Amino acid sequence: MPIKIIGRQLEITPAIKTYTEGQLQPFLDITSLKVTSITATMEFSKGHFDVTLVLNCKSHTLTANTNDFDLYKALDAAVDKLGAQCASLKGKIQEHQADPVSTTDMKVQSADV
Repeated sequence: MPIKIIGRQLEITPAIKTYTEGQLQPFLDITSLKVTSITATMEFSKGHFDVTLVLNCKSHTLTANTNDFDLYKALDAAVDKLGAQCASLKGKIQEHQADPVSTTDMKVQSADV
């Protein structure tokens, strides 16, 4: 399964699992990044929640860390950070691709026979 949810000092309830999978599913649909897996680690320590998201692509690994007193706010903030990193990486990937043939200037040489 490409989405793995880990809870440390925290029980992952079906509601948390469903919400997390719903937030992370759009990242799997980005075809240009070739996402292989996403790991969400949620930890409760000293009265606050630490959320770490790790997105593994074919040749990149993106990480987002947040902490908050509310688990859902921490998860939303981590998803926002990961989304910004994905947008940046997607832009870099698209900038390095070759121009389409229709927009490339072609020089045609005439052959004298």
